[in-house]
Amino acid sequence: MNTEDILTYLEGKGLLSPQDSFTIVKGEEIPFLSLNMPHLLVIIHPTPEEAALFARRALAIYEDEAPVLLLAHGNILRLSLEEFSHYEAKDDFLLLFDSRKAEKRRPVPFSLSDLKGTMHTLLAPGGCPWDRKQDHRSLCTYLIQETAEVIDAIDHDDMDNLKEELGDLLFQVVFHATLAEKEGYFTMQDVEDGVNRKMIRRHPFVFDKDTSDSSVSTPEGWEKRKRIEKNRKYLLSGVPKCLPSLLLACIIQKKVGSSGLQDLLNSGEQARYERNGIPLSSCLKSDRVAEKEKKAGALLFDFVRILREEGIDPELALHRYSLDFMEKFHGFEETLEKEGHRLTDTEPEKALQLWKEYVSTH
Repeated sequence: MNTEDILTYLEGKGLLSPQDSFTIVKGEEIPFLSLNMPHLLVIIHPTPEEAALFARRALAIYEDEAPVLLLAHGNILRLSLEEFSHYEAKDDFLLLFDSRKAEKRRPVPFSLSDLKGTMHTLLAPGGCPWDRKQDHRSLCTYLIQETAEVIDAIDHDDMDNLKEELGDLLFQVVFHATLAEKEGYFTMQDVEDGVNRKMIRRHPFVFDKDTSDSSVSTPEGWEKRKRIEKNRKYLLSGVPKCLPSLLLACIIQKKVGSSGLQDLLNSGEQARYERNGIPLSSCLKSDRVAEKEKKAGALLFDFVRILREEGIDPELALHRYSLDFMEKFHGFEETLEKEGHRLTDTEPEKALQLWKEYVSTH
């Protein structure tokens, strides 16, 4: 059914007149829809997952009794939003929602005041002895653990658990901010204000409509603004050296690659790597992302086994190589500056040539 057929169908049912405004979308567009549009919204044949997402989003804005119309096989089914959230469709349908006929929920202002109050009570005299003994360093383990549990909930598509684990992670953030406040460094409000200003500053292509620089929305533009803002001398300055080795290597490669210097990452060794006589790059070819990830995981798993059999700790080996690369890259940038060059102003081809010359002598 095309758009014209849908309009004719709706007009025939008395649900739309030629003078009415409307928006017609496919179910896949639900995550990006504004549900506050002041006219009729028609969603074409949403899947059960898409319909459930619409219900969750709408219920966050409108009261349970807000009307929803479902049209299928010439029949009209009138439901409330709450009823629709539990509805199991047997056939394809058109979903009609008119926000003008829906009463909005009273907004509940977001506030951390209760959680901050609880934190202050825990840290006050007579509070929790364990909490009162903690400092920023002693809490690092728990911050890592809570972050891992958030990721685990995401991996399992467990939204209820994700809500809980995000709360635990937020508690760690508030814990650190409260300790800093007691020490006179900053408050939780300073944390919120700081990150908000930073996101606006780093997205001029969104918040500054007068900008004419088309590069600001690229990864290269992001890295350049970040480096200037932080007054960092080196491209890899600010990369935490304590990261797990694989994550450290990924961040190094991403930063170097985002500056158009991907060729500098070539260690010269990968051409030798093969499996059963087939180059590893060929082993990873697949049109499906999940299949490519599975193949890549198998290759990494095999490589870990080979290294262990050689008495090499894979984590330590990659970490040492990554730190060595960072140090060498710092030295390379210093050498460029002494010769009157800047990496950010050097063409990638010229940078690669200078890099090869530097590596051959260091």
